Amino acid sequence: MSDKCEVTGLSQENVSKFQYLHSYLTGALEISEPSSDVLDGFVKPLENTISSHSIHNSEIKRKESLFNHLNKSVASKFAGSKLSAFGSAESGLCLKGGDFDLCLQIPDANEKKILKKIGGMLRGQGMEDVQIITGAKVPIVKFIDPRSGLHVDISINNTLALHNTRLLSSYASADSRVKELAICVKHWALHRNVSDSVNGTLSSYAWSILVISHLQEQGVVANLQSGDDRIVIELDDSEFDITINEENKPEVNSDANTTNLLLSFFTNLATRDWENSVVSIRNGGSISRKEKGWKNENPSALDILNSEKDQPPRMGEHHLAIEDPFDQDHDLCRVVRPEGELRIRDELLRAAVLFGNGSTWKEICETVDSERLKNLEPVDIFHDLRDKSTESVQSMLEKTRGEMDALDRRIDALESERQSNLRMARAMRGIIEETSDLRKEHKSTIVGIKGRNTEIDDIKKKRDKINSDVILPIHMIEDELSKVYKRLTEELDIHRVPSLKKEKEQFSWFMELQAMHGKAREASELHQKFIELVTLQKEEIKKLKIYETQHDDATSKLLEQEPLLKDKNINSKEVGSYDRRVQNIQKALRQRRGEMHKLRREAGRLDAWLRKKSNPQQGNRNRGKRKGGKGNRQQESSGPMTLGDISGLLSGMSSEPSSKRTRKVSSKKAGMRKMGNLSAHRGSRGQLKKKD
Repeated sequence: MSDKCEVTGLSQENVSKFQYLHSYLTGALEISEPSSDVLDGFVKPLENTISSHSIHNSEIKRKESLFNHLNKSVASKFAGSKLSAFGSAESGLCLKGGDFDLCLQIPDANEKKILKKIGGMLRGQGMEDVQIITGAKVPIVKFIDPRSGLHVDISINNTLALHNTRLLSSYASADSRVKELAICVKHWALHRNVSDSVNGTLSSYAWSILVISHLQEQGVVANLQSGDDRIVIELDDSEFDITINEENKPEVNSDANTTNLLLSFFTNLATRDWENSVVSIRNGGSISRKEKGWKNENPSALDILNSEKDQPPRMGEHHLAIEDPFDQDHDLCRVVRPEGELRIRDELLRAAVLFGNGSTWKEICETVDSERLKNLEPVDIFHDLRDKSTESVQSMLEKTRGEMDALDRRIDALESERQSNLRMARAMRGIIEETSDLRKEHKSTIVGIKGRNTEIDDIKKKRDKINSDVILPIHMIEDELSKVYKRLTEELDIHRVPSLKKEKEQFSWFMELQAMHGKAREASELHQKFIELVTLQKEEIKKLKIYETQHDDATSKLLEQEPLLKDKNINSKEVGSYDRRVQNIQKALRQRRGEMHKLRREAGRLDAWLRKKSNPQQGNRNRGKRKGGKGNRQQESSGPMTLGDISGLLSGMSSEPSSKRTRKVSSKKAGMRKMGNLSAHRGSRGQLKKKD
């Protein structure tokens, strides 16, 4: 007897794993309609979820500060570029603490090269966990800003995403329930582990599209992409209709609250006819697969999960078909893997069932994998201190401050070493620049001497070669030529007529003498040129010695200002060596300052807990006064404090000085510290300065 289900083909293990989906496919699942009392019980928890997961003003300020910093850095490195924020954080449909998505627009850019340059720039600025991902459909560079704690993704020329963001932002502005429902759904999806596109489930963006599609079908929002006037752009040789009509209104405006909308979202999606429909907010909710042209291709997720092959085939496309609102050929479910698809459907059914049987919102959103969410913002930043005594926390604070003092001294030593190397490099570079003219003339003279030496050697060789071939000096050749010529041209004596043989010998000797005379003259001319060049060479050598003397004198005067350079070889190679030392020290400084930043935050956290424990009401009173002078909000001393509420406390709060160094503090900050400021305050990011 087989242990597999005859209907679904699932093994007993997978039946247990996807129990709700299995029950639904076998017809055994019942989804009850919750009572009004049950629905009323969801109102307050949902309000708390929306409130606690909405983006805090402090987070907005941190993002603005980081954006301004990155924008200046990028603008200085890439002329003509434009940095823009996009994604759910920009549209308002994100959870607190979500990623910060940025798009860098550069015309005709080599994306991979640009990303590598950005990665190097970010590492140089001390950003953490910098990753360059070029294999994705949209290449990105990921990193963490240690100061703000923000996780940032930068993509290149991802222009369509900017329009997607504008569309989602328009929907969010159309009705407050869009944001409310999106936050609730994403909170649920995050904790049930069905909002992780990297690991085979839907992306946060896809869940936003599903929320908007549902609200279109419920009459909460209209189709903002409908209308007669169209806007079409061209990107990468393709045309895209980016029309957004914010004036569009739904035909029947629903008055359903967030609770009812959340219930219908889970119920409708859980029981949706995925086999025959495609989610399309561009068309107002959904369209048929036939109209879209997307077939529900085989094999299905069930086929692959039930496959007994060692390497099952690739899952067919368009199972949970969700159309991108602008790129109509892009199915947002293409990242979904077989097990991810089944888990999404199972979780939707689970949520619908629990909603109907009276379960709480906390039970519906019970965390599946707490280990996966451990790096997310903790509910309470003091969670590890609540069971510790005051003396223990005080000891931890003293230890942290001791580490800060030691690290501060190390930073001072590194900074001193850096300044020393910078000073040496600058002094060497100044000497090189001051004597550059002399060195140019000196070099030019040396080049001339070397070239002239070669020419002198060539002339000497030619002269000596001729002299070795022509034994007689030129004056003797000329005398002999005269004698032979006279004999050949004088009047003949009939009694002394020379023989023909003798006549030929005389003529031959005459011709030979002529040739010798030409060579001898050439040798004479070469010798004269040789003398001239040797004379010039001696003059240039004298001039060279003068340049060297002038260079030594100028260098000596400059060395008086920097005595440490007296025993150093002053050249560009040595300057480069000092520059490399400065760079290495700078890297070490960035690392140490990052460590100092963490220690300061920890000291601030410990100090805040001690003050909170010693005087639980003071912080609240001070906060209320500073926010308007009339505030009277109070908080239990043992109540949790989130990073979103206290992020500025840890970065802006003054701790005890870690060293005797005097630090410049603005009057504004000094005043706030004097007041004992506990309000969220990020501070201003330092301007990007060109390195020395």
